[in-house]
Amino acid sequence: MKKKVFSIIFYVASIVFLLYYLFIEMSSNIFMSTLGRLFLLCGSCLFLYLGGLLLSKYRKDNKPMKINLWIFFLLYCVLLITLTLFDPMWGRNGFNIFNWTQEGFSKYFGYYIESSVNLIPFKTIIGYTKDIFTSLLDTSTIFVNLLGNIVCLMPFALFIPLLFKKVNNTKRFLITILCITVGIELIQFITFSGSCDIDDVILNTLGAFLMYKILNIKDIKNLISNIFLLEKNKINKKKVLCVLAPIIVVIVLCFGLYKIGTRYYDNNLDDWMSKRNYKLEIIDESETCDTALEKFYESELYEYYFSCIKSDYVYARINDGEKYLVKDLLNNNPTDYIISIDRFKRAGLEFIEKEKYDKIELKIQGSVYIGKEKIQDESILNIGWGTSEQGMTELSQEVFLIPKKEGKATLTFEVYDSKTSELVKTIIYEINITSDLKVSYEEIK
Repeated sequence: MKKKVFSIIFYVASIVFLLYYLFIEMSSNIFMSTLGRLFLLCGSCLFLYLGGLLLSKYRKDNKPMKINLWIFFLLYCVLLITLTLFDPMWGRNGFNIFNWTQEGFSKYFGYYIESSVNLIPFKTIIGYTKDIFTSLLDTSTIFVNLLGNIVCLMPFALFIPLLFKKVNNTKRFLITILCITVGIELIQFITFSGSCDIDDVILNTLGAFLMYKILNIKDIKNLISNIFLLEKNKINKKKVLCVLAPIIVVIVLCFGLYKIGTRYYDNNLDDWMSKRNYKLEIIDESETCDTALEKFYESELYEYYFSCIKSDYVYARINDGEKYLVKDLLNNNPTDYIISIDRFKRAGLEFIEKEKYDKIELKIQGSVYIGKEKIQDESILNIGWGTSEQGMTELSQEVFLIPKKEGKATLTFEVYDSKTSELVKTIIYEINITSDLKVSYEEIK
């Protein structure tokens, strides 16, 4: 009788964990990490297992364990669907795509194809593996994308042989897993939820297949049946250890590689920060200077002048070290530090900034963005994007007109709503360029 009472207690605890997990998933106000949610789900499964174990002993059959196995499988499927389609922490947006307008869909489709679709095998895998020790990409991000894709479909290797006997051979299992992972990628492609990557298919299938072959070893298979179906198969413990030992070694090596990668990432980040966050002191050693504008630097859109001729006497000292001429740092940086004119401006360097080209100052009401621009003839005109400011009620954007040769061109801007990606308006300008590259423009209503 005690076994029945305790089994009920465990079942209740399992339901409590599961309900809280579902509450977290459905709530938009409560944040919990993926590990925290996995803890809740695994806790629910553990209590469910213990409840089924005691109830099976009370009933003297394994029917509760078989039912539990189906419940475990359904919960895993719910978790898999959530992480691959609906979880915003993993960049998923569910099926919001169906709420978009035709213009918003058309705008985003090209961007999605370019940024999130990969049909070249091993392109993503190689990109991540070569970046483990050299890039500023967080090591945890690399491991989640590589090892996460290997591990995420491994549970199918447990559930399919136990629940679907007809699929329990290597060929059928491989075909089933391949269909599942390709289906997931296609759904992500159709709904724009996450990336659609051939490397995900490779890693998902590889992980599930390796786990299937491991779990199909006779003594491991018997151990699994004993645990989940309460069978009493004989097990050779030495053979089980021989299988588990290499797996443990691989896990330890992966953990060690993660720790080493994290150390390299921290060092790379420190180096990156030190090259951008440094003490900058401006030293002006000019006592007198001829009154005339002197250009000491120019960018794509601006020219920068001193108010008098003194560029050979204006220095900058970085981190109390050696001093350099400001013009040398800007034009031919001899240091490893990241140099910009804005950095000098914040340090107190006084200069005159002149725009190199005529510009259009766009002022557009609402929370919007310019999603696409079109130039009728790019051999005549190019554009440069200047300062952009998005206020509460208005977008202000500078667009510089860079002439190439005499002629006329039409410049079109498509403006989209920031929230719905709906096309709000189209702004068209007619640009006239004279033989001496003077520019005039007029908005076409």
